[in-house]
Amino acid sequence: MKHQLSTLSVLHYVYGALVCLVGFGLLSLVFAGAFLNSSWLAEQGGEAPPFWVGSFLHTLGWGLFILLEIHGIMNIISAGLIRKRQGRTFTQVVAALNCLNIPFGIALGIFTFVALGDKDVRAEYGLVA
Repeated sequence: MKHQLSTLSVLHYVYGALVCLVGFGLLSLVFAGAFLNSSWLAEQGGEAPPFWVGSFLHTLGWGLFILLEIHGIMNIISAGLIRKRQGRTFTQVVAALNCLNIPFGIALGIFTFVALGDKDVRAEYGLVA
């Protein structure tokens, strides 16, 4: 069972890093919103898009960036807790949130629930089996 928990820890690290990387990719929405609100488009002789379009993209980009970074950091924290055999409840909450992401999040979430539900793992966490 220790091998499964070390694998699970590594998978949480990798998944958390990938989620954070996607979050940084979504910063392109912030830059797109700032570009659409810039005066450069109007100076080029074309008609600038409405101001709300750029503001919407800017706000959406920051919101998604913050949510994804929090989600990725939670996975990285969960990986450290799995490695130390602590925070079983926190890891289960993170696994439930991972199940919202198709397909890799569901696979990781289900694997986490199966691994943490084993009686040997419960004993490693100091819980009565």
